[in-house]
Amino acid sequence: MYPENDDEFEDKRIDSVEKHSDGTYAIGCDGWHLWCGKNCPVVPEVGQTCRQYGKGIGSPVRGLFINGVKVWYRTEAEDDEHTEIELYGADAADWLKRWDEGRGVWSISMGGLGPSYEQCIQITAAEILRHMLDAKYDFSRWDDKDAWAKDRDAIEKHGFANDRIKALGLSGAQWGAACNLAANLYQRGPRAIMNDERVKDRKIQVQRTFPVAA
Repeated sequence: MYPENDDEFEDKRIDSVEKHSDGTYAIGCDGWHLWCGKNCPVVPEVGQTCRQYGKGIGSPVRGLFINGVKVWYRTEAEDDEHTEIELYGADAADWLKRWDEGRGVWSISMGGLGPSYEQCIQITAAEILRHMLDAKYDFSRWDDKDAWAKDRDAIEKHGFANDRIKALGLSGAQWGAACNLAANLYQRGPRAIMNDERVKDRKIQVQRTFPVAA
């Protein structure tokens, strides 16, 4: 009924239940609210027991049981992974999908010379990454300098023909920084990059459309 060896929970009485038009539920417990999705395996009712897994007030809820029925549950390690994926993207393809949708994505500052200069690098990195994913480069070869040089030439040829990149009028330094960022996203994925201690002070949020003050 409940997960074994996980004592990080609180049992509370459900004080209120509100069903929304989309089939989800807002469940009130001791002044706090949780949401139960459309596929909730139990219909929440006032008076039922709500067991919440997590570190308590101010921390994410990583598990919810109603009257002993599991609504969702993640171990602490699974919840850490879930949080990272929600923040950074599951992999390079997910990162690029979020970028294309116009959502904010976490990245690494590569320029240090102002927002417009940086935006050009980030746009170029996204376009290079798109090409890398489409071409399916074998990055396991890139430890070999000759193999990397060959692939880099192909990447540059494609990049210099990309209309979006050409319109930016990049410097050589910007191109190199963008290629470096794209290669790391492609090889290591966004989660590994964002957890790299070497760049922990250079994390930034960017998006496809450069923000403009109203």
